[in-house]
Amino acid sequence: MRIQLLTPEHPAQRDGGSGSPVGRDVEALAKAYKAQGHDVRITVPLYTPPDVSAWKVVTNVKASFLRMDEAQILGGNAKWPHVRLVHHPILQRNHPYLDDLGFDHSDNALRFAVFCASALIDCAAENWIPDVIHAHEWQSGLAILYAQNHLRAVLGNVRLLFSFQDAAFQGLCDASWVDDIGLGHEWMNADGLEFWGRLNLLKSGLVCSHKVTLPSQQYLHDILVDSHGYGLEGLFRSLAHKVSPVNPGVDDAIWNLPESVASDPAALHEWKRKSRMELVGGNEPLLVFASSFRAGKGIDHVLTLMPDLLKMDVRVAVVGGHGTEEHRHLEAVAANHPDRIHLFQKDDATLLKVLKGADLLLLPVAHQPGGVLFARAMAMGTPTLAHRVGAAADQIVPFPKSGADGFLFDDLAPDTLLKHLRKALQLRANTTEWSALCSRAALRNFSWAKVARTYLDLVDGGA
Repeated sequence: MRIQLLTPEHPAQRDGGSGSPVGRDVEALAKAYKAQGHDVRITVPLYTPPDVSAWKVVTNVKASFLRMDEAQILGGNAKWPHVRLVHHPILQRNHPYLDDLGFDHSDNALRFAVFCASALIDCAAENWIPDVIHAHEWQSGLAILYAQNHLRAVLGNVRLLFSFQDAAFQGLCDASWVDDIGLGHEWMNADGLEFWGRLNLLKSGLVCSHKVTLPSQQYLHDILVDSHGYGLEGLFRSLAHKVSPVNPGVDDAIWNLPESVASDPAALHEWKRKSRMELVGGNEPLLVFASSFRAGKGIDHVLTLMPDLLKMDVRVAVVGGHGTEEHRHLEAVAANHPDRIHLFQKDDATLLKVLKGADLLLLPVAHQPGGVLFARAMAMGTPTLAHRVGAAADQIVPFPKSGADGFLFDDLAPDTLLKHLRKALQLRANTTEWSALCSRAALRNFSWAKVARTYLDLVDGGA
């Protein structure tokens, strides 16, 4: 089967090959598709001038329905042989989506129309006709619309799958762009792409796809009954028949333990004890906070709890947040309590090392539809104490349920978080029960191979 993935972000866009979580997730999904025998192509926009030594021009493409000149398609990279870059001057910006004042680029509609149309025409030009087009996020939504309409005669009855992480990001643009991007005003109504008088690019993927996925059952519930749809709640209710929750995966080539350790609670307990000693020393429980320091991601709750944590027989590791006011506060606290507070730089290698030694991940986030930090921690035998939102609410089996592998709480009030933390630490004092819980966490399957099969099962039954 031929599968084309479109994503606004991917490690191949950067010389260092790092990239955002969205891009790394799509790359991991591509690897899983390929491991299952599928022919995979990833197409991404290029936001910076290309490194001509690493890429070659494959072809030039132009969509007749766009008011824009041709784009170059770059490929042939030895490190990323399955990746195509869409290179056009309109795509190149200091920030891919926002201007210097933090507002959306005024021409985002045309920019990502060029990306989406070019990606599809590149496939048609080579007669590499995909069986499945899997587009990610609002920046790729127009590819679904173009495949269903403008390019249907070329692409045929390709199965169209659209995935997004958070309905807060909708790609809102001025309605005047509809002619430039080949839509016409017939699309500007509530059943099409209109949203309060503006053009909504997220809706192009939602309305025109055969199947839509978002990252958790809990988030789908929140969208349908609350305000997390950011004005699209009615649309999601009308599309409920084709919207499915699919929890994102983790790269189990990185985030894993030897099975002999993961399946043996006693061996896991000793392995983590040694990892903790190497990391911070001491026998006290090690709590870790590693979420973003942005509003709603939990750092405020950690700082509120800090006086109580310093009174408890625990150590606290914090990963990331450098340069923020919150981190400067933590630096002052750590200077006074160097054996209790441990600060680490944010990168995957460091996070892996910290989660190996940690006893409990704190995840008091207010809103996080598809984060996988909890799954990475569980893969390291580290249970999570998480607010009941997003994929964590879907996946964690909370104590004291049978088969528990973590902890969930419903109220972000500091007293509630502290109460649940103390309960978790009480269980940690029971080595036998705690080690069994950690082992169950480590044995969970969060692999992208499982996720890839879920995606294909959806489109196989929905086209």
